[in-house]
Amino acid sequence: MSTLGLGELVGRRTLLIVLVERQLRLRAKRSVVGVLWPIVAPLLLLVLYAFVFGRVFDIPVDDYPAFLFAGLLPWTFLVQAVHDGLQSISFEPDLVRRAPFPYVYLPLARVVVMAGPFVLLLVGFVVWRAAVGELDGAVLPLVLLPLFAVVLLVSTITMLLAMIDVFNRDIRYVLNNVFTVWFFLAPIVYTQRMTQQHLVWLERVDPMAWVITQFRDILYWGRSPGTAALIGLPVVSLVVFLLGLAVFRRTTVGLAKYV
Repeated sequence: MSTLGLGELVGRRTLLIVLVERQLRLRAKRSVVGVLWPIVAPLLLLVLYAFVFGRVFDIPVDDYPAFLFAGLLPWTFLVQAVHDGLQSISFEPDLVRRAPFPYVYLPLARVVVMAGPFVLLLVGFVVWRAAVGELDGAVLPLVLLPLFAVVLLVSTITMLLAMIDVFNRDIRYVLNNVFTVWFFLAPIVYTQRMTQQHLVWLERVDPMAWVITQFRDILYWGRSPGTAALIGLPVVSLVVFLLGLAVFRRTTVGLAKYV
């Protein structure tokens, strides 16, 4: 029962909804921080990085907080979802052993829960940009395409790492360092021109760099990333998700005995 294709994944979405509701209840139980932290954390990072890179290092970018937050939005969604979903299977041995079901729903439920604060912050950012007159309403609907893409990418990374965590716990110890390195290699706190083409090869193969660039093009620069980029990113993300789903399906056969 742990194997499924995309059609069954969509067809059995009621189970995903049940697991999402379960996660929300667990977060709200005897905890206010657990509910609010996914919203507060990105704002705290915005204040910190805006001070360090905008004031201390004086990065020459107009309205640097807006520039920074447009990149931080998808990045913090990735980090929060992966950290929350990494042990989503390993920490549910009783559920996995006694109730055969598509286990991929466990990490995907965590991604859906983390998507809520992400979308809420995105809406707040859009409202703020509109209020100060810095938002181009003509290109705003285009943000739905990189939004769709980043949800697929984050879902893929989360479900694969959750699967790996069942068989090898080492990922828990190196994940923070990996994310730190990845953060500074991605064009989040600086512009791509500031790297003087040193990281252009990495930005061409890093899907999160594509996402960040498109979010920033639409929400900060007020321009379209281009038809090819807009269409290519969701297509690549969907292909990556389907491949990840196939790997998960093959690897988690008989998963209950390993949890």
